[in-house]
Amino acid sequence: MWQMTIKQRRQHSELVAKLDRLHRSPYAKPPPGYVFGENTDDDEKYNASLEELKKLLQALHELEIAVKDR
Repeated sequence: MWQMTIKQRRQHSELVAKLDRLHRSPYAKPPPGYVFGENTDDDEKYNASLEELKKLLQALHELEIAVKDR
């Protein structure tokens, strides 16, 4: 089992908290039947949410690799 430092645990907790907040966001997932291109404001919000998800997942992956390689 990998051992995290205190700093890594704190970073992991912060990333998971951000992921939870993003998941509860109304723009986390388009509703069924949503068509991109009809409302550019909502499209931007959905795309921003998706980009934030990608950043969070990348940061979590990098943290996992750092802990594993330690």
